[in-house]
Amino acid sequence: KFDIANLEVGTQYSKEGVAAQVINARKVTSIRLDRQVYGVRVLAYGGPIWNYEETAISGAWVLATPRQHKIVKAFESFAPILANALPEGGMICVSDREKYIKRQGSDKFDVPAIQLNGQLREGSVQFDAVKQNQQAVQEVDAAVFGFPVRGVASPLHDEDTGEIVGTFGLLLPRKLAFELKSIATSLDEGLTGVSAAVEQITASTNEVNNNQQHLHGEIEKVKTMLDKINDVMIFIKEIADETKMLGLNAAIEAARVGEAGLGFGVVAEEIRKLSQESKKTVTQIRELTQQIHAAMNETASSSQSTLAVVQQTAAATQETNASLEEMTSLAQKLSHAAENL
Repeated sequence: KFDIANLEVGTQYSKEGVAAQVINARKVTSIRLDRQVYGVRVLAYGGPIWNYEETAISGAWVLATPRQHKIVKAFESFAPILANALPEGGMICVSDREKYIKRQGSDKFDVPAIQLNGQLREGSVQFDAVKQNQQAVQEVDAAVFGFPVRGVASPLHDEDTGEIVGTFGLLLPRKLAFELKSIATSLDEGLTGVSAAVEQITASTNEVNNNQQHLHGEIEKVKTMLDKINDVMIFIKEIADETKMLGLNAAIEAARVGEAGLGFGVVAEEIRKLSQESKKTVTQIRELTQQIHAAMNETASSSQSTLAVVQQTAAATQETNASLEEMTSLAQKLSHAAENL
């Protein structure tokens, strides 16, 4: 389970190595070695070997054992199960302070860009966890791995010294959340555009409603004026009738006085003719005003129907606008939910 490569019998030991440090210390010594030395963190115990008289050191003995964090020790046992237990799959990785030392993808999701012994990318979630010595969380866009990812990494500490020795990281696909976010954004933008159009329609409908009410009021005024014209026509007809009677009486009186009243008779006849013409004109005007009155009644009826339709349209657009506002709120909630997935 554990061996140190390139440490063969007959190999010259380093003057800075464990054996040299033990010999120099002249006593049993424990030494911690970083991963950079042998590719794994090592805890070495060593002591001097004395000659028979115990007056001189003739060598050293060393017992080297790997120092592994408990998560690293158990990685092969839990990582495959955990990675595939996630709903959309996930990738689990362990790093030291510089490179990746363990990785486990899932059947549904993997990040091929992260490989064993690959260097931690500056700015990555593992890099930040080492730098800040605390848990780091990142939303990584598709430009990095080709698809959106959420990364979480926590620092791993030496059980004895508390020194940070690496990270434990989890990368989760954000495809579903990204798609929901895109749908929510598109829906929100679409609803915003529709809402703006409906608001413009509402404003136009209100303006049409106001204009229609004003037109309806003007039509009622015209009908009132026509009624007044009819009253004037009746009055003129009464005057014409009276004038006709006066002309007839004048003609009778002119005939009675004989030849002296001939000129007055001519005038009386002209008055009667004028009265008759006035009466005909009044009749024609009355017929014309009746036609106008009928047309105005029809126009007023159409105006009233149009006004009712415009008012119903205004009410409908207000209800539509309220529904759009509710849908916009739901789209924003959907977007917020996608962000929290």
